[in-house]
Amino acid sequence: MKATRVVVGAAMAAMASTAEAALASTCVNSNQVCFQWGTPEAAITSGSGNVYFQLRAPTTYSWFALGSGSAMQGASIFVIYSNGDNNVTLSTRSGQGNFMPAFTARSDVELLEGSGIVDGNMVANVRCNGCSDIDISSSSRWISAWKMGSPLNSANPSTDITVHDGHSQFSVNLQQASISSDSNPFLSTSSNGGIGNGSNSTSGVVVQQGSSPNQILQHAHGVVMAVVFIAGYPIGSSLMPLIGKWMLHASWQLLAFFGMWAGFGIGYTVSTRNGVFFKDNHTKLGVIVCALMGLQPILGWLHHQQFVKTQSRGIFSHFHIWFGRALMILGIVNGGLGLQATNQSTRFIIAYSVLAAVVSIIYTTSLTVGIYNRRNQTEKKYVASSSIPGTVRQEDARLETRLNGPALC
Repeated sequence: MKATRVVVGAAMAAMASTAEAALASTCVNSNQVCFQWGTPEAAITSGSGNVYFQLRAPTTYSWFALGSGSAMQGASIFVIYSNGDNNVTLSTRSGQGNFMPAFTARSDVELLEGSGIVDGNMVANVRCNGCSDIDISSSSRWISAWKMGSPLNSANPSTDITVHDGHSQFSVNLQQASISSDSNPFLSTSSNGGIGNGSNSTSGVVVQQGSSPNQILQHAHGVVMAVVFIAGYPIGSSLMPLIGKWMLHASWQLLAFFGMWAGFGIGYTVSTRNGVFFKDNHTKLGVIVCALMGLQPILGWLHHQQFVKTQSRGIFSHFHIWFGRALMILGIVNGGLGLQATNQSTRFIIAYSVLAAVVSIIYTTSLTVGIYNRRNQTEKKYVASSSIPGTVRQEDARLETRLNGPALC
């Protein structure tokens, strides 16, 4: 009888070990934020059914989340934070692109036994009851995000959450993450204990993903537009007062102009994929600025034609110059809105702001120096030519042509 109990106990332990070993698992952010998945065999066979997953992070985090999908737009997101009563709040939310996910009540998602504050960690054992938005396949796509800081201590599932510190993506082979019974697989001590030890770890059925195509395009758009509006246009605009070569100025600005439209095309692609084109302040202002900037080459050409005829600046000249400066400022401001809209970290926003401020100072200084040099040279020319009858007007016109030729911005 005793031998029988030993055999049965060993068999049960082996079965538990097998079920536990089949769980898919991964840890991110220096192994502090961890996730596990388990799929009942019946769900794997039928292709639909319950899916179990566990979310775990230290209480030093304000919130952390797991989402089903390849991007925030359209993802089913499960946000976890402390409820202030030694337990956790499960907030089911819908991804809305680069905006805070909105709470969406769901009757098919359940917080299971074993959830709460465990050994200094927020733990959420979740069952998704036949959730159609979870792909039970060999390559189920998931996203995650986290925010360190003071605990939210809220039982309200609609509590506002601040922008994340980091995020990651991975695919999970839910067909290999099989469990024999359709019950909570996270109640064993080892399963509820933690799965990492200092560096990002992943089981054999989870594949960490690099940046998604949308993220790559999003970063490319940001870099191109930042170069165009923080460096390209301001440098080109400074060439006239500093050097006085209108052809060099025009060529430079046209390069920046074409770069702007390349960046616009990338931004349009990303925003339409995320369903936010012309729906937020960044995309709206971006469309307006780029469209109005399309008038600048025309205004520059009109300025040039007018100057050739009159040898002086006219209404097109002043409108072209000040219109371009206003658009440059709006473009730089819109870059900041873009960083905010895409939930970039504070350090990137600060770096962008500092760089924009430095460029603004340099640009203003170059304009001041250019105006001073122009006036100084004009006075010298006037004095030198004043002793020769009929030459003052001619010399002034030539100098004005050299220093104040066509300007695209």
